[in-house]
Amino acid sequence: MDIIIEPGRATYIAATGDWRIVIDRGIFEIQPQVGQLIYESGLNLDNLATLIVAAKADALERGIDWSGEL
Repeated sequence: MDIIIEPGRATYIAATGDWRIVIDRGIFEIQPQVGQLIYESGLNLDNLATLIVAAKADALERGIDWSGEL
């Protein structure tokens, strides 16, 4: 997972390259990096689940309130 921290914003990019989570001033956005939110493979959903768990753990360690407050 790649992590980009900017003032008021945290971006988590899946190592698999197919998902990105952006936490920006209390708003959480999941962005597919290829195609749409519809995938033909459950593997993409596994990748998303892995990213969410890792992003949450990192955000909490950095003091980012997972409820959306930075």
